[in-house]
Amino acid sequence: MTENIWAAAFDIVRSLREAGYEAVIVGGAVRDRIMGLTADDVDVATSALPEQVKNVFTKTADVGIAHGTVLVIHPLAPVEVTTFRTEGTYSDHRRPDSVKYVTSLKEDLRRRDFTMNAIALREDGSLYDPFGGREDIRSGIIRAVGDPDGRFGEDALRMIRAVRFAAKTGFRIESATMGAIGRHAESIRKVSVERIKMELDKVWKSGRAGLAMELFHQTGLAARLPLMDSSRSASDLPVWRKFGEPDESVEGWALLSLLAGSPEGNPYKLSNAEKRTVRQIREAFDIRISRPYDEMDLYRLPAHALKTGWKFAWLTGKTGLPEPEEIDRRKAQLPVRSMRELDVTGNELIAWTGEKGGPWVKKWLGKIEEAVVMGRIPNQSDDIKGWFINGFNSER
Repeated sequence: MTENIWAAAFDIVRSLREAGYEAVIVGGAVRDRIMGLTADDVDVATSALPEQVKNVFTKTADVGIAHGTVLVIHPLAPVEVTTFRTEGTYSDHRRPDSVKYVTSLKEDLRRRDFTMNAIALREDGSLYDPFGGREDIRSGIIRAVGDPDGRFGEDALRMIRAVRFAAKTGFRIESATMGAIGRHAESIRKVSVERIKMELDKVWKSGRAGLAMELFHQTGLAARLPLMDSSRSASDLPVWRKFGEPDESVEGWALLSLLAGSPEGNPYKLSNAEKRTVRQIREAFDIRISRPYDEMDLYRLPAHALKTGWKFAWLTGKTGLPEPEEIDRRKAQLPVRSMRELDVTGNELIAWTGEKGGPWVKKWLGKIEEAVVMGRIPNQSDDIKGWFINGFNSER
């Protein structure tokens, strides 16, 4: 897919240039290419107006037409094409009040957040780099384009993005840029938690969550972000430094909620699936810090939750190093994986007792389920019947 999207982008640039327009590849894809990383998205910027872009290509979609973006549906991969533009004031610190199309590539790059993201790649492979982004990449520096106070005053989310890029790359945030984040930290409260969540999802997956949390505290952002109480920095930072690169970003939300003492991380509007996973991880953690997992724990909770709960118990110094292969092995040895695999049904319980159906059936199926999982009886109808009848009669 990566090769296809690059080929599609270069082909689109070529077609626009042949039609008489300036066109280049811009954004994070260029940064990642310089750094030798793969890019998931490749964007094109052009002097052509949106309607002119649509006239050049036969298949397009108006994905962001209000801001000058047209999706060109290329046979190899869809690519977003955006007209060169400048942006008006950001009265809400989140989005521009207006955009203005321009014919200057330099003016288009000037509006971008950091020098590493303000580099254009031409069709012949050469770079247009008016703000020194390539040198900053080589030096491992994250630097705002132009005046950092202006950049963060326009869009406060850029402060979170600076930290996220530091976590992704291991680069240092340049001192003037760092200072401006501290001065504008309070304005992060004006940014929707949905936008912040999208950035933090990437922070958790970066492999450097500890660095990110340290920067959040140093800049004062932590004091303004939900669940990041700066007073806990001394005890929490060592945990985040050992967090590593998780399999899923939800692990970051689970650890944040655990350290904050919040049940689900609701301030960030997690999805229902994410909230469920956070609860499962927290449950697994609570079990593991008090005792080893038993077979019912392995049966009830997903392997990912069990492994992550154990990992968190280790991160917080409450257990030894987690052994994920042990969980996989023991889960594979469980006699059943769900109640549907029991060699008995509710109708059989009714038939064996001669009683009418009722809540007792569900209760006894649960007891049988636990007895089978824990190895107290085999998952065989005759064995279950004898065990059940004895227990049922003893309760009458």
